[in-house]
Amino acid sequence: MEFDDAGWVTGHITALRIPEAWSLLSPTPEARVDAARWAHVAASFFRMSLAVVQAKAYPSGTLPLVDALEVDLGPREGASTRVQVLTFPIERAPEVRAAALQGVAAIGGAGMDALVARARRVWQVASAVPGQGDARMPLAMAAVLASTFQAPIVPPDEVTIFGVKGARTRLEARGFRT
Repeated sequence: MEFDDAGWVTGHITALRIPEAWSLLSPTPEARVDAARWAHVAASFFRMSLAVVQAKAYPSGTLPLVDALEVDLGPREGASTRVQVLTFPIERAPEVRAAALQGVAAIGGAGMDALVARARRVWQVASAVPGQGDARMPLAMAAVLASTFQAPIVPPDEVTIFGVKGARTRLEARGFRT
């Protein structure tokens, strides 16, 4: 990926396929990255360190329609893993909305239908990690974003939808204590 002087990705961004990402449906329409807030949420609620690799700037209050970034995430003491995050308006990812609705049907609604209906933006965390990275970190990043945006998560590997509690349960099942 290449970035301009404001830290915004240059070039075309395409939504990842459902099996390639943890997809979040945010009611917040803006593509603003608040690195300090994300780091605070990661530290306070998940006992992790988080650093956004590409510093983002929003000159004159403008925001990108689509964006991408890399985040280094890991336990407070230990190696971090770089994860890729994409964001775009929900209209650009009808397959994510369809997968979310399938997940809602699979769990019998449980209020997630209302959250999907309010969604304005998709945030995706690529499920693949480079090299010897910790394969749990994309889910951990999705948990941080879900907590930050109050966004439900559509997983890459099952037909369901869940929130922060479901993410914590899955992280603990993978041996990661939050």
